[in-house]
Amino acid sequence: MKLYVLVLSVALSLFSCEGKEKIASPDEVLAKTLEKLNTWETLSFTSTTSNTSKPTTQTVYKLKKVGYEPHLKLFFFKEMNQDISIFYKLASLAVVEDKKNKITIFDYAKDRSIPRYLEAYMGDDDNLLVTTKLMNQFKEDMVYVEQTDFNDRTAYIYSFDKYKIWLDTKLEIPLKLEIANDGSGKKEIVYDALVFNEVMDDDTFTHKEKEGYVSSVFGIKKEPMLNIKAPAWTLLDLDGKKVSLKDFQGSPIFLEAWTSSCSHCMASLPKVKEIENEFGTKIKVITVNFDYNLEETRQAVKTGKINYMVLQGDAIFDQHYDLRSFPSYFVINSAGTIVYSDRGTIEGKKAKLLFEALKRVE
Repeated sequence: MKLYVLVLSVALSLFSCEGKEKIASPDEVLAKTLEKLNTWETLSFTSTTSNTSKPTTQTVYKLKKVGYEPHLKLFFFKEMNQDISIFYKLASLAVVEDKKNKITIFDYAKDRSIPRYLEAYMGDDDNLLVTTKLMNQFKEDMVYVEQTDFNDRTAYIYSFDKYKIWLDTKLEIPLKLEIANDGSGKKEIVYDALVFNEVMDDDTFTHKEKEGYVSSVFGIKKEPMLNIKAPAWTLLDLDGKKVSLKDFQGSPIFLEAWTSSCSHCMASLPKVKEIENEFGTKIKVITVNFDYNLEETRQAVKTGKINYMVLQGDAIFDQHYDLRSFPSYFVINSAGTIVYSDRGTIEGKKAKLLFEALKRVE
């Protein structure tokens, strides 16, 4: 009887051991994860970033290694918060902004800044390429911390420099990256939907034209918006009422394009108020906001105590007035001709020249 119980106990023990999958050691998981991150041909994933001081963001990446690409050695697609999509393949870079109904195509042949744009688009903390670079850089300094559960997966946690990373013990892929930010809490990036070496054709990295979207080419130097007829526009005010340039026919106009998130725009706010106070009886002050968020614009108007006209900008105005940065501003005479234009904070020499133009305009 005792022999029977012993045999049964051993059998059950063996069966139990067979049912448990052996977990690789922390060193093995780290080595295999790095091997995957260093040797893929195509890679797709989603990154969700949370930060104590900023809204949560989600970014989708699709990457394909291409040896003959001169800058990054890859093609890429990047979609941010289901709103802004960036497409890049050899000699073709485009940004599609759904909220703005706008497509910006970069002039690859003439714009020498293209490599800088590409590096910026691929340089965010939520990009696994950046994480891989960090892991390779600190490979010898990475310290195993503990085993834990994360999103129903078993993970090993490692620490290095100001980072902690969670690696899936079974799939041997990154699950989460934590970055300690001095004085501003921490940033957490969660990786999901990782797929290595799926087939990706080049159409993945090519933007498609969209009906109703305005396309513009960035990088082509145009003549200044000066001594030409001001392009016509019809926009909505903050109450949804249509307002057109032709409504102010026969009156000089100061026209400014701005956003509430632009520090140069907000720094210019006192000067625009000064323009309204000094020239308001002679010149119509109209500003066009490009937040593409009505509540944010209304809040900015309330906080800034803005007492002049604020309209909601659109991609057509953006294109026709060649808005390359904010604030951009124009002085239009009573005949509808642009007699002065400039960009940047309204201060110093810029403010002096602008006020001189406003005094002269009729």
